[in-house]
Amino acid sequence: MSFTRILVPLDGSRLAEAVLPAARSLAETLGARLLLLHVLERDAPAEVHGEPHLGTAQEALTYLERKADQLRRDGVTVESHVHERPVQDVAEAVDAHAHELDADLIAMCAHGRSNLRVQLVGSIAERILRGGSVPVLLRTVRAPDGAHFDLRNLLMPIDFDHDIDAALSAARAIAPPYSATVTLLSALESPAPATSRLLPATTAVMRDYQLADLRRRLEGLADRVREDLGVVRPVVSEQPPTEAILDAADSLPADLIVLVTDAHAGLSSWYAPATAQELLRRPDLTLLLIKEL
Repeated sequence: MSFTRILVPLDGSRLAEAVLPAARSLAETLGARLLLLHVLERDAPAEVHGEPHLGTAQEALTYLERKADQLRRDGVTVESHVHERPVQDVAEAVDAHAHELDADLIAMCAHGRSNLRVQLVGSIAERILRGGSVPVLLRTVRAPDGAHFDLRNLLMPIDFDHDIDAALSAARAIAPPYSATVTLLSALESPAPATSRLLPATTAVMRDYQLADLRRRLEGLADRVREDLGVVRPVVSEQPPTEAILDAADSLPADLIVLVTDAHAGLSSWYAPATAQELLRRPDLTLLLIKEL
C-alpha cells in the first residue's frame, strides 16, 4: 500500500480545513499529491458551521484554489476539483471522485462539536468505506485552527481473526518516513458471563493460557515486521479491547490509530463500534480506517 494521491473534501468552513495540517504533513513526508474537492450540495443550508456556504461552482473553485496556492507555497503538489452538479448524497459523490481521481487515501475532518455531528461524520466515513476500498483518514478537532500533525506514535490494534495485512501495509508506508514508533496492541475478548460465573477457576486458567498465547503471537508478529517498521512495541492488555485501545491512545499518546473495518464496512468485532465514536470525541486524534479485503 502507498499513499501518493490524497483526496481532501472541504466544505468551505474553517473546521473542515483543520484536516489540512495532517494532509500537508503526509504530502510533504510521503511525497504525495493533494486533491482538494468540494461537492456542491442540493438544498444546501445558507451557512455551514456559522460561515457562508459555497453556493456555486465558481465560488467553490475560487475557494479551493486559494487554499491550493497556500499549500503550493510550501512545496506541496495540489489539484482542485469541484463536483459541479448539486447532489443529495455527499458521501457517494466523495467516494465516486476518490475512484475517478485514483485517490489512495481520503482525509477529512471529524469536527464533532456535538454527538450528533460526530455520528454524522462517522456515518459518512463508514459509507465511503462501504462503497469502496479507499482508506479514510479522520482528524478530530475542537477548534477551527487545526493542531500541528507530527507522527511519533502509531497505534495499531491487532485482531488476529481479521485481516491485518492491509493495516501493516499502511504502517509500512507511513511509519518509517516519520521514524515513528509502532505499538501493536492486542487484548482478549471478555469471556461469556455464564461461563465466568459457573466455572470461575477454569475460566481464570483458560484466560491465563490465552493471554500467554496472545503474547507469543504478538511478539512473533513484532519480530517479523521490525525490519520494515523500525521500532515496534508489542503490548498485550488484560483490559477489554475497547478500554485497552482508549487507554493506549491516551497513554502513548497516539498520533495515529489504525483501525481495520470488516468486509461489510463495520468495525472489527474485536472492539465495539462505540470505540471509534469514543475516539472521535477526543480532540486532536487522527484515525486511519482501512477496509478489510
